[in-house]
Order: sequence, then C-alpha cells, then structure tokens
Amino acid sequence: MREYYTMTINARTELYCIFGKPVRHSMSPIIHNTAFHLLGMNAVYLAFEPLSIREGINAMRSLGIRGASVTIPFKVDALSYIDAVDPLAAKIGAANTLHNENGLITGYNTDGFGAVQSLKESGVTVRNARVLVIGNGGSARAIAFTMLDCGAEVVITGRNRERISDLEKDLSAHYPSVSRILIQELDRAFMKDVNIIINTTPVGMEPDRGAIPIDPELIDKGHTVFDIIYAPAMTRLLAASQAQGCKIIGGIEMLINQGIRQFEIWTGSHPPRDEIIKALKNDNHNS
Repeated sequence: MREYYTMTINARTELYCIFGKPVRHSMSPIIHNTAFHLLGMNAVYLAFEPLSIREGINAMRSLGIRGASVTIPFKVDALSYIDAVDPLAAKIGAANTLHNENGLITGYNTDGFGAVQSLKESGVTVRNARVLVIGNGGSARAIAFTMLDCGAEVVITGRNRERISDLEKDLSAHYPSVSRILIQELDRAFMKDVNIIINTTPVGMEPDRGAIPIDPELIDKGHTVFDIIYAPAMTRLLAASQAQGCKIIGGIEMLINQGIRQFEIWTGSHPPRDEIIKALKNDNHNS
C-alpha cells in the first residue's frame, strides 16, 4: 500500500471531489488526499464524471460535499448553478473551484494563479511578454485574464473564429492589450514576436497523445512553451519544443500550484508542497 493513501474513513469523514469528463486520469486526488493525511484532517477526495455540472452541483448540495475541483468541460457552465462567485472568477467567467459552506456554494478560479506561479518558478517574466494562448475554454479564460492582469500582452488563437472572437471581446472589456488570430493563420513571421506559448486545450492528452495543437515548424528556441496537460507529462507539443531548444513547462506544475490554492480556500490550511511532489513521484513510480 502507498503510504500517502493511508487514512481512516468513518461517519465523520468530509468529502471533497473533482468533477470533469474525462477525469479518471486526474492526479488531484493524490494532491488533496496527501494534504489531508499529512495535516491530520478527516477528509477524502474522490473523482466523479457526472453527466452535467448541474448534476454534480446538485450532488454537492444533497450529499454535503464540502469542496470540488472543476475541470474540462464544466468550468464555464458551473457559474450558472452556484450561489455566489468570487470577483476574479466572475471576471474570468469560469470556476475551477467550488466551496460548500452550509449549503451555500461559492465559485473561485485558481487556474490563472497556478499558471503564473509556474512561470515565475521557472524564471519566466510575464510582464511585457507577448503570450499566445491556444484555446478558448475555461482554462484559456482564466490564464488569459491573469496574464493580462500581470502586464502581459495576450493573443488568443484557435480554430473557431466565433469562439476566439467572443473571448477576445470579453478580455478587451477589461484590458486593451489583447488580440486574436486563427490558428491556421499563424506563420513564422508572426511567431517571432511571441515570447510564451500556452496550450490550454486537451489536444495531446489521452486518447490523442500523438496530436499537437500547432504546427511544430512555428516553434523556435526563443519561445517558452507551457502545456497545461499533465497526463502525459511530456506531450508531443513539449517534446517538439524541447527538440527546438525551448524552455518547457509541463502541466504538473500548474496542477500543484492551483491545487494548493484550492486547498487553502477549502480548509484555510497550507499543505506541504514538497510532500505533495514526493507523493506524485511515488504514484508515477508505482503506476
């Protein structure tokens, strides 16, 4: 048995979870169950794949689930079914964290914090950087808003003109330094002015591990490439970028940083980061 999963379950055990689809690959249970164990909290964190986020939130209310992480594809829709929204999550228009206090469910967003913190820990300067954000979903919104708030210039790219235009419009209502470009319109001349590339789409994760969100010919050694996917740890995008000599950042760093912030929101306690990293490595070793 892995020591990080040792816990006692009883009638007083509090329940936390993650809602998403797919979610069975999630490492979030390792992060939060490790933190509960090391801090001596009588709580457990599980993974659920509800048919809709509405059903998941209804389950939070009826079962007394204290907190939930929200991932693809539910982050935007979650706001429609909760009681209150943190100002940052409201601005972003998506929630990845739900906190149930006596039946009142409040939404938060820790994705942007996790992304910025990961870049900072890798020595990457966000202020005045030109950031190409691939995608238009909940994670893209959170990361783009946070990058802009930190003084970056953001370019939204994707294949759907209407969706990237909608996101650009929402961002532009708060920040002037945002633009959009269709992914099929990207070329090497445009990419020369890009400092950071962030993939927020599921392209490259199971079951399409061989997929890549942009043409690898557009990537050069001057780019920092950040893929928020963490399973697999080395996506095709990161592998291609590493081959070009780029600085690469994997999704596991963001997962840890945003997860720690979630834990703080739910419990008011700060979990031991080094022990969480050790637990994740232990899990990979035993998988």
